[in-house]
Amino acid sequence: MNDKTTRLVGALVLGTALAACSSSGPSPAGTAPSGATSTAVEDSARVYLGAVNALCDGLLPKIVAVTHGGSIDVPASEYLATWPAHKRLLDEFDAQVATIPVPGPSEGKAAALTAYVRFADQLDAARLAAAQKGQATYAKEVQAESGVENDPTIAALAAAGFNDSCTAR
Repeated sequence: MNDKTTRLVGALVLGTALAACSSSGPSPAGTAPSGATSTAVEDSARVYLGAVNALCDGLLPKIVAVTHGGSIDVPASEYLATWPAHKRLLDEFDAQVATIPVPGPSEGKAAALTAYVRFADQLDAARLAAAQKGQATYAKEVQAESGVENDPTIAALAAAGFNDSCTAR
């Protein structure tokens, strides 16, 4: 977990503890202020999104660097040459995201991210297989992917509140 993520998680834990301790007196059994519950839910979702978005924001420049600009419209040989470093970054990102607790209210957001990762992995596998078959096959695959940014999986990722940088994954 990076320092920023650790601070975000720590802030949530501290905020929750302070909220629990700052009551002006005992509440009747089984009752809680209605605003406190919704605020805690919103805060946990915000912390989850913030932690994942911070990782995405960190991933994007690394992907751009190892892929010489981030474009897939390159010769197949270049795609193949940059793939190991690219894949290593994706695997590191996935491992870091896996350490971020998903609070109940963020399960739908996490599902959108999981669906996007599955979608991106399928695209990567298709590109890799095409590049291994040669330039002509790879060029066809790149062409077939034109307009992929309009895929509903990407729209769902954005609607869930993830930064555009998360599509670097």
